[in-house]
Formats: sequence, C-alpha cells, structure tokens
Amino acid sequence: MAKFSLIPFNLETAPETVIESELNTNIDSIFVSFRIKKNLHLIELGNATPAKNRTLNLWEKTCFELFIKNESDEYVEFNFSPNFQWNCFYFKKPGSPLLELESMKMPILDILLSSEHFFLFAEIKKGYFPKGFFGNNEKLSCGISCVIQDQSKDNSYWALIHQDSRPNFHHFDSFKYKF
Repeated sequence: MAKFSLIPFNLETAPETVIESELNTNIDSIFVSFRIKKNLHLIELGNATPAKNRTLNLWEKTCFELFIKNESDEYVEFNFSPNFQWNCFYFKKPGSPLLELESMKMPILDILLSSEHFFLFAEIKKGYFPKGFFGNNEKLSCGISCVIQDQSKDNSYWALIHQDSRPNFHHFDSFKYKF
C-alpha cells in the first residue's frame, strides 16, 4: 500500500485543508482512497443524495481523480464525485480526444462523512480495462489528484506533484507513482 499527501497547485487560493490518498492493488483490482481531514465546512461536497451514474464534467466541481498509464503511454482517467457520480476515460495516446471507456463498469464506491473527515474509497476491477492494457507485467504509472470546490464555488487543484505552469493532471511527469 502506498500513501500520499496531495498538494495544491496554488497554496494561496486553496482552502486550508489536508488531503491524503492511498493506492493498493491485487491481481483483480486497483484500490484508491481519498481523505479530507481538516476544515470540511470550507469545501463544497454536494448534497447527500447518492447519484450512482456516469457523469461528464465532474472536474468542474469537487472531484477525485486517478490516472493509470502503461508503458505504451495508453492511459485511463477515473473521476469520482462526493455523491457517487463517476466516469472513466481512455486515451490511446497523449492528446487523444476525451473518450468514455464504455467497457468500464461502475467501480465499487464507498463514502464516509463525519464533521471531521470525508473519506472516498473505490475498487476498480482490472477486467474492465482495454484488452492488453496491463501487458506482460508492465510497470504502470499513476497520477492521483483532485479538484476541490470551496463554498464560494472557487476551485483549487491538488495532486502528488504539479509539473506544468498550469493545473494539468494529464502531464505524464506528474504520474509519479509506479506499480
């Protein structure tokens, strides 16, 4: 299991909070979690109504993201919202158009919310990835990020590392974790 702390692109405009993530994998699944541990009242977490459906443009508000890239530079992007909305996109190569990965079924999602913590957990089944994505024991790279919308509807951008002059979660140099 790997544990990470996400950092904001611009510390001055980000809410004062702590965002952590964990990633784990086994033969069948990839597991990712996100935890917000401070000042939840500053963050827009939507309503409490679960909407377990695929939705476009989740990144326009609070959204948790996982990018997984293989050695051929194919990559998959997952988006998860605080009310169980999700989506998954497949990029055959850098700069490919945004394409929903139709074969991906809804990951198993769990969300826990208290006055002190927000926790999102996702289990993603490897069997729904494009055929050959995992190759023969290929090393995978991942980027873990999120968009946090505050109560004023301003967005801040958080990631393992920011490698561009603007918030760019698709920048391969920010796919720092290898597994």
